[in-house]
Amino acid sequence: MPSYVTDANLNSYQLAFCGAVAGVVSRFVVAPLDVVKIRMQLQNHRTDFSFRNVGLHSETSIDNHPIKYSGVLRSLKTILKEEGIKGWYKGNIPAEYLYLSYSAIEFWTYKELESWIDIEDKEQKMPRVMKTFVSGMVAGSVATTATYPFDLLRTRFAVQGRTRLYTGVFQAMRSIYAMEGIQGFYPGIRPALIQIMPYMGLLFATYDGLAMAFKKMRDEGLVSTQYKATHDMLSGALSGIISKTAVYPIDVVRKRLQVQGPYLTNYVIQPTKYSSASWSQCMKLIAKQEGFKSLYKGLVPSLVKIAPANAVTFLVFEETKKLLVSL
Repeated sequence: MPSYVTDANLNSYQLAFCGAVAGVVSRFVVAPLDVVKIRMQLQNHRTDFSFRNVGLHSETSIDNHPIKYSGVLRSLKTILKEEGIKGWYKGNIPAEYLYLSYSAIEFWTYKELESWIDIEDKEQKMPRVMKTFVSGMVAGSVATTATYPFDLLRTRFAVQGRTRLYTGVFQAMRSIYAMEGIQGFYPGIRPALIQIMPYMGLLFATYDGLAMAFKKMRDEGLVSTQYKATHDMLSGALSGIISKTAVYPIDVVRKRLQVQGPYLTNYVIQPTKYSSASWSQCMKLIAKQEGFKSLYKGLVPSLVKIAPANAVTFLVFEETKKLLVSL
């Protein structure tokens, strides 16, 4: 039985196209929040984890220096004042490449794997939630591995100061390869995969469950069918919030490892050096030096970002899917 994502009569390549369109649109919508989230993640201060971080208050580091990026609105204003509107979209070009290719590969892989499971499990013995979880987990892992260099570039562009180390995507790739070798494109890949497997599994499983619940209510006349788009958006937003919160500490570690390299002093934020620390050692160091709550730095802008991002992604995906079916 197809899941809510693959219920239309579309093949893997058509679903990949729907995913690519959805990825590009959602990325543009949430780009400024992504820049704020990354900069918060890279600051090495002790954190008073609170939803006050949405506001305009200031935090202070353990050595009493003011924290530059201490709230979503405050950080957006700081970036706008110092770097202009372009500062909100630093790293957006590689990020658009990332979201386009990632979403296309992800939905293609999801469709292929789900179809394979249906063929192998003809008697439908595997629970629906397990099928969607496994399909999402594998699809996310494949897409992450294939597009990880774009994620790395997105992060490094987002933390550049006025002195620009990287002036374009291809120049940045040449520079990283010359200075760090091929492995320079994959720092933090292990925590990325460890994070993405449960995240994408949870995302697809919870989205399928929520979307199917709304569909059942529409079929039974409990809610109007004219609100299907709203239901898809709510399902995407809630599934994103649940999944992101569950795996967020690993995302912080991944960002810290991504900005390790020969040009640390040129970033607008001075990242902590972790030398050859593994992802697990890095996580322990952050918890020890900055407090356990620091593993959730940037969670608020991340959730503020992830809700509309997934809402837009699944809305555009479903609407593009509907358009292709009608054609």
